[in-house]
Amino acid sequence: MRLRMPWLLVTRQWWRWRHPYLWRGRIFNPHNTQQVMSYAVLRLRQATRDVFLLNHIQALDYALIARHLGISAAEVEARLADALCEISRTIDLIERARPHPNNPANAEHPNV
Repeated sequence: MRLRMPWLLVTRQWWRWRHPYLWRGRIFNPHNTQQVMSYAVLRLRQATRDVFLLNHIQALDYALIARHLGISAAEVEARLADALCEISRTIDLIERARPHPNNPANAEHPNV
């Protein structure tokens, strides 16, 4: 059985091989901030993602989230800290691994 790859693997795009979940069934643009952030949030564990979304999208405070999920306010704070840390790591990984467009305007010119 031959595995079918959903993309062409080019040497400069090695990061696609390392992170295939970015490419399943859709086009992911690592230069699009909204797509990168959405991916980072979707990578969170379910419990952590729930706390993050309730805090940032629904704008609920820790006490309301704790009551809604049946956990303590300290647990809400810990999960939110975990979410922010994981999102930051994922975004940093994508920023380090994404291909940089060749832009001759930013290239250094040798002194002649």
